[in-house]
Amino acid sequence: MELDDLKTTWAQYDKKLTENLKFNEELLRKMNLEKSKKEMNAPLTYEIISLATGIIFLLYIVSATIRFSTELKFLLPGLITSFTFIIYLYFSFTKIRLLSNIDFYYSPIIELQKSVNIFKQKYLQFKKYELYVFPVFAISVSPILAKAMRNFDLFAHPYRYIIAIVLSLILYYPLAIWFYKNLFEKRIRNTTTFLEELIRFEKE
Repeated sequence: MELDDLKTTWAQYDKKLTENLKFNEELLRKMNLEKSKKEMNAPLTYEIISLATGIIFLLYIVSATIRFSTELKFLLPGLITSFTFIIYLYFSFTKIRLLSNIDFYYSPIIELQKSVNIFKQKYLQFKKYELYVFPVFAISVSPILAKAMRNFDLFAHPYRYIIAIVLSLILYYPLAIWFYKNLFEKRIRNTTTFLEELIRFEKE
């Protein structure tokens, strides 16, 4: 009788332990997935804002290019700026699509890792283009923007033109590197850590 009681008690304890482990696993999963989603929401919001403001900026540049199209010295910078910025907008749209398609609540952890890695690979490709091409963008956008906003011909003032380009490069690169590090790379790294923690817990 005592042995049967011991078996019953042990079975009840084992059941409670199993339920407790399952509860802890579900709680950890929910917490880590919510933290992962929160981490990736920041770059998603940034890209949505960038896309919206970028479209407005592109329309302004295209309008200015058309307005001064009779002057080749403004037409060419306007076309180069427009073409370069269209690629920037395509990158933002692609990142928004990739981030929006990540399902943090109903996808297996392995699939989530794949989705995050795909976004990371695309982000790194786009980052290289954005950093390398910005000098071309700065050189082309300065004269058309000065003409459109203040009716000022930068080509007639080469020193001011050079100063404008140098200042834009000095301001852009530290700011861009800070954004890449804190808004993208840090959050991707945190999300990867959260997902890896879930996988380790499931294997234990």
